[in-house]
Amino acid sequence: MFSFKGIKAQDMNLRILNDITFESPNRSTTIIQIPGRNGSLIMDNGRYEDITRSIPCRLEAPRNRDVEELISRIHNWLGKDIGYHEFLWHKDPDYVYRARAENGAVSGRKLSRLANTLIDFRIHPIKYIKSSMIEREVDHGTIIVNDVEMEANPVIRIVGTGLVWLRIGGSNITINIPNDAEGCIIDSENRTITSLDKQTPLFRNTSGTFPTLDLGNNPVTWESINEIQVFITPRLGVLV
Repeated sequence: MFSFKGIKAQDMNLRILNDITFESPNRSTTIIQIPGRNGSLIMDNGRYEDITRSIPCRLEAPRNRDVEELISRIHNWLGKDIGYHEFLWHKDPDYVYRARAENGAVSGRKLSRLANTLIDFRIHPIKYIKSSMIEREVDHGTIIVNDVEMEANPVIRIVGTGLVWLRIGGSNITINIPNDAEGCIIDSENRTITSLDKQTPLFRNTSGTFPTLDLGNNPVTWESINEIQVFITPRLGVLV
């Protein structure tokens, strides 16, 4: 089975009708036709594309539940917002996927307590090692090992204020954290830098590059005018 937004499909009285597989994501490229040149010029866009996976399910309402009420719950569960959410797949228990539901309309009513639905999920091309999604505090000089085949884009949370020079592996970033922010959150994948409460953008207070975890060893060091604490969620991932 699967879970989405922290809710298991079976808790919504859904049962998968057929086994499913996940296709590999395609590399995003641009095909350029040049007059007088045989073939095409292929430009790498430096990213992978999402994949779409359709999951056929059956809604089986318990005898004491109204099927229309359950259908409404499913619609609200799947379609409440448009962003990516955590998606867990029972046959790949060591990884966390990110997905958004493209549709979730229950149709093909069979009996008063049964209905079929086909749920289309748009799935992010990277799946993340579950253990690397746990935040941990790091000391100055800590080495974070990236032992997968892809560069990782971590989340860094700094508690403290003032000027901070942070180096992770080969990446350097400098940020001046105002007192009212109490710290900052650097999200390298989403390219955002905010206050601890995520309400105030701090990008203008920053110079350098978003930190990444290259393959191999990545020492974490910093200098700061005030005492700070640094927490990192490595977010190591591989292709779906």
